[in-house]
This record gives sequence, C-alpha cells and structure tokens, in this order.
Amino acid sequence: MVPDIDPTGQSRSFIEEARRAQIVTAAVETIAEVGYHRASMGKIGARAGISRGLISYHFAGKAELINQVVTTVYTDAATFMGPKVDAETTPAGQLRAYVSSNLEYMRDYPSRMVAIVEILTGGGLADLPDADPGEFDRQMLLPLEQLFTAGQQSGEFRDFDVTVMARIVRSAIDLVPTALQRDPDLDLDRYLREITVAIDHATKPDSATKEQS
Repeated sequence: MVPDIDPTGQSRSFIEEARRAQIVTAAVETIAEVGYHRASMGKIGARAGISRGLISYHFAGKAELINQVVTTVYTDAATFMGPKVDAETTPAGQLRAYVSSNLEYMRDYPSRMVAIVEILTGGGLADLPDADPGEFDRQMLLPLEQLFTAGQQSGEFRDFDVTVMARIVRSAIDLVPTALQRDPDLDLDRYLREITVAIDHATKPDSATKEQS
C-alpha cells in the first residue's frame, strides 16, 4: 500500500493516515448528531478524543475536513455500489442494482448518509473554497443519465427526459437518510420495494411501445 500524499506533495505515514481517518469518522458522527453548522472543530475533537490543535495539524481548517468527509463517503459508496451495478447485464437490472445498493449502503452506514445530507442542505459545499456545487450536482446525475440513455436505446425504457428522471430517482433515494434520522428503525426493505416499483412504472415502455417493438 502506498502512503497518501498531502497537498504539499509530502507523503503521509500510515499513523497519520489512521489519525486522519479517525478525525473524519468523528466529524461524520458529530455532524450526524448535531448538524453541520453546530459541528465545531472543538466538538469533533472531543468526540475523537484529541485536541482541536491536533485536528489543525492534520487539516488546515473545517473546510478541508468537510471536503475529506464528502470525498470519503462518496468514494466508499462508489466502491460499495460499483460491483453490484456492474454485475447486471441490462440497463433495467443496473437501475435496480443502483437503487438497491444505494439503500443498502445507507442501511450499513446511516451516520455517513445523515452527515452528507446535513452538509449538502446546510450549504457545506458552498463553504469549500474550490467546490463547484453545480458540477457536483451534474456528476451525481451523470451515471443515471447514462443508464437511462442506454435503456432507451435498447428499448427497455420509454422515451423521457433523462435528466428529469435522474433527478426524480436521486430525490427518492436522497430522502431516505432524513427519514432514517427521524426513525432509526425505518424499514428500508419496504422503502426499497416501493421505490423500485415506482421507478419501474415510471420508466418501462407503455403498451403501445411494446406492441410496436
């Protein structure tokens, strides 16, 4: 395993990487508990059992830490979901896997998803110096847009605006962390069934299209 490289080009030791991961985990749990704006560096340090000064040694400020939180969560989610989606051979199957693996990740890591919602709804991206919220939004929709386009070309999906449908699907998925925050015992299997059925009805070809194909 190659040590990570910090922004100055210096390699980080494994101990430093472990400490950074500890701080990121503490940030996730703190944000999930008290919200983005109330998650001060002091509270994050207290949860991690380290001083605020030690956090500052590893992260230049809250913006850099939040950036690492977002990067970590979305990278881990993509690693979790990717093989499940890629295992399917049709756009319809990949769509079902995309939705189900999203909710499975949320079930396995509820604090991460609540923290992400808190960051996004609390304007956390706008607080990052190099972040582009518009580009972030486009990148979130792109996999679904590509999947829908492939499904339309193969005849598995009806004709619809792929960007609008991608927003509908993402909205249905992204509401789940908030629901989990309100009810930790939420029945995610029921949510998955209902979301899957709703998306299936919204995307499948109508009877006239089937008769013509």
